[in-house]
Amino acid sequence: MKNEIKLIFYIVFAVLVSGCTSIGSYIISNPDVYLSEAEFIKAEPEEIGFTKHEFCSHNTKECIPYLTAPPYLSEDFPAGSSVYYSLHAIGNGVENTISHTMTPDTFNRFKGTALLLHGYGGNKEVMMATAIYFRALGMNVVIPDLFGHGESNEKFAFGTREHQALSQLLSKLTNKRENKELTVVVGHSMGTLAASNLLSSEHVDAAILLAPMMRFDLAAKEYLPNKAPMLNSIFSDHVDDIVTQTMEDASVTLEDTDLLINLNESSKPTLLVNSNIDSVSPPNYFSSVKNKQITKFIFENRAHSSLMVFNKEDSSKIEKWLFEI
Repeated sequence: MKNEIKLIFYIVFAVLVSGCTSIGSYIISNPDVYLSEAEFIKAEPEEIGFTKHEFCSHNTKECIPYLTAPPYLSEDFPAGSSVYYSLHAIGNGVENTISHTMTPDTFNRFKGTALLLHGYGGNKEVMMATAIYFRALGMNVVIPDLFGHGESNEKFAFGTREHQALSQLLSKLTNKRENKELTVVVGHSMGTLAASNLLSSEHVDAAILLAPMMRFDLAAKEYLPNKAPMLNSIFSDHVDDIVTQTMEDASVTLEDTDLLINLNESSKPTLLVNSNIDSVSPPNYFSSVKNKQITKFIFENRAHSSLMVFNKEDSSKIEKWLFEI
C-alpha cells in the first residue's frame, strides 16, 4: 500500500510537470514498471527444468530472451508422483483458482513444440504454469519475453513486431523440413497478437489464443479499471490521447493491434478461448469472424488472467481440438 501511495504522489507530480498524456504514455510503454503481472510460480526457472537463452535475429538484429524445457518423461517420475499447478486469479468481479494434476500415465500424448507468449505486463516466467501442462502433454516448450517486457531490451511494440524474430527462432529450434511434429503457438491476452502474426510463418502449424485482446484502444479502456483503478481515476478522461501518443512513439497503428484482420485471413487451425465475463476479451468482439479455420470456446465465469491455464475439464476440450488438427 505504501508503494501505491508513493506511486500516486509521483504520478500527480509528473502530471503537473509533464502533462497527463505524456506520463500516461510513459506508463503504458513501460508495463514492467507499473503494470506488471504477478508471477504464479515462485521457483526459479532452472529449479524446475527450464534453461535460459537469448536469440538475436540475423535480419533485424533484435534480440529475444527465452526459456526452453523438454517434455516430461514418465520414467523420470517415481510411482505415485505427479506434476501440478494452481493459479489464483482475481478480475471481472470473480475469483478463480485453477488447478490441474497430471500423472505420468497421461504424459507424452502429443508430440511437438509449443511456443508460449505472455500478455501485457507479463514475462516469460509468468507462462511457466502454462508450460507445465504442455510439457506433460509431450511437447517441447519455448517461452520468450515480448519486446519491452521481462529481460527484453527492445522497445515496447504492443506485440506487433516480435513475429519475424520468433519465426527465425522456431526455424532454428524445430528444423521443420526434417521434423514432422507440429508447432503450436499459444498466446495469452496481448501475446495473442504476436501469436496471430505468426500464423503466416511456415514454421507454425496452429495457434491457441487465450483471452485474445481487442484492438488496443478498446482494450485499454477496459484493462485499466480492472488492473489499476487508481491509475484509471487519473487517466480515464485521456485514454484516447495516451494511446495515440504511445502508438505514435512506437510507430504502431491501431490496425496493427487488431486481431480480427489476422483471424479472418488465417489458413491454419486457430482456437479462441474467451470468458463470458471478460471485458478485455469479450466473446462478442470476435462474432464477426466467420473463418472456418477458427474454433471458439467460451469458459464460464473466468477472470482474464485465469485463462492462461487449464483445469481438467478445460484440458479435455483443448486436447480434443488439438488432436484433431
